[in-house]
Amino acid sequence: MSSTSEKPHLTSSDLDMLQGVLDDAGYDARILIDDERVFNVAAILLIRLFQEGVTSPAMLSRALEHHFGKPKAPPKVVTPVCNRYAIQGLPRERRAAG
Repeated sequence: MSSTSEKPHLTSSDLDMLQGVLDDAGYDARILIDDERVFNVAAILLIRLFQEGVTSPAMLSRALEHHFGKPKAPPKVVTPVCNRYAIQGLPRERRAAG
């Protein structure tokens, strides 16, 4: 008795598309060690769905959102209201020169 695998082989263009879906969802290859497990689970989910016939990037993105939630937006850059020297005073070198 031989076992036959009905899962299609992924081509490099398929993998590029799946990586694009991961990138768009905020999963970066340069992730922290703590988040590596979540990244791997997301990648495995996409590969499994693709092999089951879900080949639309939009549908794959929705599946990621359904399983893991919306991607976190990067934090906004905080701009100080006051000038740094108005809060801290002039540095010692500048006070002596003035």
